[in-house]
Amino acid sequence: MPLLEIKSLQLEFGTGDKALRAVDGVNLTVEAGETLCLVGESGCGKSVTALSIARLVPTPPAHYPAGEILLNGRDVLKMDKRELRSIRGGVVSYIFQEPGASLNPVFRVGSQIKEALKLHRPEVATDAEVARLLKLVGIAAAESRMRDYPHQMSGGMQQRIMIAMAIATHPKLLVADEPTTALDVTIQAQILDLLLDLKQRLGMALLLITHNLGIVGNIADRVAVMYAGQVVETANAKELLRRPLHPYTKALMNAVPKTGARAERLQAIPGMVPTLGNFPSGCRFHPRCPKVQADCREKIPSLVEVEAGRGARCPYWQTP
Repeated sequence: MPLLEIKSLQLEFGTGDKALRAVDGVNLTVEAGETLCLVGESGCGKSVTALSIARLVPTPPAHYPAGEILLNGRDVLKMDKRELRSIRGGVVSYIFQEPGASLNPVFRVGSQIKEALKLHRPEVATDAEVARLLKLVGIAAAESRMRDYPHQMSGGMQQRIMIAMAIATHPKLLVADEPTTALDVTIQAQILDLLLDLKQRLGMALLLITHNLGIVGNIADRVAVMYAGQVVETANAKELLRRPLHPYTKALMNAVPKTGARAERLQAIPGMVPTLGNFPSGCRFHPRCPKVQADCREKIPSLVEVEAGRGARCPYWQTP
């Protein structure tokens, strides 16, 4: 049984005729100890899908008209408030995009980590455990830095504090939502290496959300590509990078700078991700797709297994 299994999930904002569907029929699985990368441009529904795992999207205005989110075999969408409190942090923990906005500016970082310990591991909610966690995420002089406020730390150190807070509860699934946003390239690499090391050391599964396919090869076991609220391709990470099938995945790959290659301009994807309520008919990628056919504008493609272990939402994925 997978650690996480999302089945035909639908998420809407609003009600009645004015409801806007942000997630439409998403199917995902994450096995214990696995790393799944969820990839796509901003506005594709990656973050709200991930937040739905612990029902962190406020309801209302959001609601779930269909689907299941099975965490350890239990449907999160049917849990009461008490059960949700037990899985938030206890089973699944989150690292968000901007640590400076996630950390409370008026509390010392050690106190914020200790608060998570008091909720889920009260028997070890001590300064010594906080210091151990800070050392685990690579913060030197942990005993003194735990008394600092967030503004006294750099962006990279703030993100390490967020990671320490997330792993303090010994979760089975760690969700990292664009954890390297706004960090310079060197710090980005350090944070990704740290996540991979902690995942292996603590035996967690990792769901990494990113728009950058360039980092997928070094960290992911499998990849799911999202566009306009739908999963358009799933594959083993190495296979996807070696041979992407869906036109959108290929376009994302072409937009990644190639090391050592000379090019006057990067290959940008024309147009923009459609906004909620303005999804085109038929295939949602067809207005931007270089392989578009006449029926793409009318027929809604399904995500089908086109090869062993690979799915693609495009009937023309083999078209040159």
